[in-house]
Amino acid sequence: MILSPQSQLLERNIALFDEGQWAFINPSDAYFLDGLKSQEVTVIHQYFDIFSECVRVVPSVSFDSRDITRTGFEVTQKVGNHIHIFTPFVALEKSHTDVMIFLPKAKTHFQMLLRMAASMVGQNGRIHVVGENKGGIKSAAKLMDQYGPTQKVDSARHCSLITVLVEEPHLAFEPDAWLDMNTYHVEGTAWQVASMPGVFSYKELDAGTELLLEKLSTSLSGEILDFACGAGVIASYIMLKYPHLKLHLTDVSALAVYCSALTLAENGLSATLYAADGLHGFTQKVQHIVTNPPFHTGIKTDYTITKRFISDAKASLSRGGTMQMVANRFLPYPGLLAEHFQTVYTTAQTSQFSVYQAAL
Repeated sequence: MILSPQSQLLERNIALFDEGQWAFINPSDAYFLDGLKSQEVTVIHQYFDIFSECVRVVPSVSFDSRDITRTGFEVTQKVGNHIHIFTPFVALEKSHTDVMIFLPKAKTHFQMLLRMAASMVGQNGRIHVVGENKGGIKSAAKLMDQYGPTQKVDSARHCSLITVLVEEPHLAFEPDAWLDMNTYHVEGTAWQVASMPGVFSYKELDAGTELLLEKLSTSLSGEILDFACGAGVIASYIMLKYPHLKLHLTDVSALAVYCSALTLAENGLSATLYAADGLHGFTQKVQHIVTNPPFHTGIKTDYTITKRFISDAKASLSRGGTMQMVANRFLPYPGLLAEHFQTVYTTAQTSQFSVYQAAL
């Protein structure tokens, strides 16, 4: 059991949680909360890996995209005194006295979480933020100032803990205020994409994804997986271009699952969505995987997600299946792909990105 640096800082301040009705948003590990077993707390997870680790019984969750509307979705699991909710957002008003936010990577994502927390605690409630010093905690304090007076509570393990007392009442969080709908164009196809802060390539078509779609194989057939689907850009494009194909989309992020569902609906499409940690819990066999996989965990470059995905992909592909993947050129993926696939070749390359096709 290894606590993250953020959790280690909170452990130093454990007395902080003795009073009040607490909620936590996006804890960075599943273990700090074990120290609060006797207290009733609500834990809001936008990331399925930590949610799954906390509840220990749910390897993945699947949705029909048509069942996810603009009001979002919730997967709730009670563990002792703790209620864990996997959801893109909550629209609670004055439900808690204190909310602890674990600082996300994107500034706009943090602004959205602050607004959500402000409605949860209401006037005179407290929002606490813990984050790594090199992850932007200093600029986070400036964003907190608009809600009331801030105070630095502690600093250790290269992290800081800051509290703000909310001066004004706030209405329930409204997701539509943070939702953007943009038109993307690739190879003569135009389509709508929904995005929110915290989802990959927020409000713009990522250049790597664009290259992947431009160089997409024309021999796709059967069932296809869009792994790490983000806002559903790849899947929706494929479905519009090749309506006979059946798509599955998977992502660790509740916001990504939500935006993908809205993207599909906006284009008159539907598919199965999976919230999962990598391919763990994804048991469907597919003929092809098309992906722009992540290589960051928080602010750090992290190959482990894609390494694990590449090794697990074989089990998800049917005989003769293929994977098409775009990645930054500097990443060591050709060698990794060659360890697990019979043939690997580069189908396109720019100064920044490479597109690989691998076949079993």
